Amino acid sequence: MDPFRRRSEGSEPSTYGNTRRVSLNSSPILKCRYSRCGKIALAASFEGNAFKNCHNCSYTYCSRQCRRAHWEKHRKTCLFSRIGTLCRQLIASIREQKDTLLHLSEMARRGYMSHGSGAVKCFFHNPESAEQFLSKGLQHLGELTYIRWQDLLPNEMGPQMYAELVKMCKSYNPDTKLVLYISICVISETPMTGAVKWERQLVSRCAKMRLSKDIPIPEKLPDNPETLILTCSPLKGNEAKITKLKETCFNNVLMQLRQRGVSLRRQHPDIYKQLQTYVDSNCVKFTPVTVYPKDVNTGRSFMCIIMLEATTESVRQIETAGVRVRTVDVLKE
Repeated sequence: MDPFRRRSEGSEPSTYGNTRRVSLNSSPILKCRYSRCGKIALAASFEGNAFKNCHNCSYTYCSRQCRRAHWEKHRKTCLFSRIGTLCRQLIASIREQKDTLLHLSEMARRGYMSHGSGAVKCFFHNPESAEQFLSKGLQHLGELTYIRWQDLLPNEMGPQMYAELVKMCKSYNPDTKLVLYISICVISETPMTGAVKWERQLVSRCAKMRLSKDIPIPEKLPDNPETLILTCSPLKGNEAKITKLKETCFNNVLMQLRQRGVSLRRQHPDIYKQLQTYVDSNCVKFTPVTVYPKDVNTGRSFMCIIMLEATTESVRQIETAGVRVRTVDVLKE
C-alpha cells in the first residue's frame, strides 16, 4: 500500500504538494517541472492529459523520462519538505494537547533521572499514523523511547540534525523542559526504468519544549542521590515455578522498601497493583517504574527503580550513568 495515498493523475493536488499551474488567457496550463525541459501544455488538451505526476506529490512532468531525470534533485524537497512540515505539525500539536504533553513530560523526567540528559523519541511507522495522531490524539501517539544523547545515531538523521539534537540535549534544563525528537518513516517509489524500486527513509525534526504544568514537582533530591535498583533476571521454569518466583520477587520488593519506611501499598497503590497483576498472570510482563520516596532512617529522598526480569545490559546502563547505585537482586534476597 502506498503510504502517501497516491492520487490518480489529473486529480486535485495533495495537501503537501505544490503543482506549478499558471493561467494563460484564463485557461489553466501545465508546465513540466524538469528545468531542462519546461514544456507547457493546456491542462484540458491531449498533451496536458499526458502529463505525469510525481509518485509522492503533485509536481507535474510532460513525460516519465522528465520525471526520472528530475528525481535526484526533486527527491529531497518532495520527501523532506512535505514530511518535515508534518513533523512540525506534530510538534505544535503535542504542545497544545495537555494529555499528550503530560505523558511525554513524565517519560522525560523518568528518563533523565535514570539515564541523564537525552531526548524523548517519538517514532511513526508512516505518515498516515502521524496524521491519525493529529486528528485523534494521544491514543495514536507513535512509539516512545528515551535516548541518552550519547546513544543518538548520526546516520539515522543526518549530520546537521544530529548536531542540532545533541546541542539541545546538552543545554536544556530538565526541571522545566524536555527535548522531543520526532521521526517518521517514509516509503517511496523511486522513478526508474524497469522494475519498481522502493526506498525507506526517516524524516526527523527536534524541538525543546516546556514540561507539562500538571506534572508533579519532585522533592529536591541531593546533588548525588542514591539510586536503589530492585531487579531480577528473566524467570525460567514451568508455570507453577514461575508463579512462585514472582511471589518471591514481590515480597522482597516490599521488604526492601519497608526497611526504609516506605509502604508501597499505602504510598504508591498503582505500583502495588501493577506488581500484583504481574504475580497473578503469567502473560503479563512488569513495566519498569521509578519512584522517589524518602528514607525515614536518613530523612533523605532517594530514587528507586523497580525493573523485574531485566536484562543485564539495561541494568548496566543505569549503573554506569554516573550516579550512586545499589542494585538488589530480589530473587536472591
